[in-house]
Amino acid sequence: MKRSHFAIIFLGIFLLVSDIAQATDPVGSFVALRGKATIDRERTLLDARLKDSIFLNDTVATSEASRAKMLFSDDSVLTLGEKSKAVIKEYVYSRDKGGKSIITLLDGKMRSIVGKTNFEIHTPTAVAAARGTIILCETGTIDGKQVTTFICIEGEFTVTGTFPGSEGSTLLTPGMMITIIAGEPFPAAFQSPGGNTGDLLEATNISYELSIPGPAEITLGPGGFVIEQMQILPPYEHEPGTINTTPVTIDIIFPK
Repeated sequence: MKRSHFAIIFLGIFLLVSDIAQATDPVGSFVALRGKATIDRERTLLDARLKDSIFLNDTVATSEASRAKMLFSDDSVLTLGEKSKAVIKEYVYSRDKGGKSIITLLDGKMRSIVGKTNFEIHTPTAVAAARGTIILCETGTIDGKQVTTFICIEGEFTVTGTFPGSEGSTLLTPGMMITIIAGEPFPAAFQSPGGNTGDLLEATNISYELSIPGPAEITLGPGGFVIEQMQILPPYEHEPGTINTTPVTIDIIFPK
């Protein structure tokens, strides 16, 4: 056998081993939890804990009155509302070349702050594709039909109907909303009522109540909140000289 053949075989084995190593690397971690969340990993059900790693093909689910916030290596942030379930379907990221991530929301509510990858949300009836935007999404069953709602908070993204009979596509810009019902014609987007946006924002928000005895000299932010900066360990290893911490804003609510 010629040396060139040996080189090709060796290269193939090297690439295979590299792919396996990458597939076992974490893609993100939990940075905030309220209540109970679980991870279904290779048919093993695990309780999610703060700073736990998240891997490709993990299914993350929240219980009633629970929420989970996840930070990914491309700086994307996903927050699941209560009784929600999402799968990390695809995740490829390189600091130099960017990448692509696909999150499948099987049920419930999710807020997505899109980072540096080409980002897609898949639901049973639609796909939303975006980069550098904030997306609210809810999917579930109403009157026996699968229903998905998308609301654009910042940036813009494309929504495509995938269910038979509901095919179509439209661009959502800030403040716009669309609700796709399985089997019904693809609808037009419209301006989201404040109540719809507020309900989904609240359902995917993790805030912390704090009581301070006695008077305190503080500066209140919008809505009477004090805005604090919290340093959270990154969910992946950085190269020397790169960012070592990620600032995350949390709302601290002072009771009247």
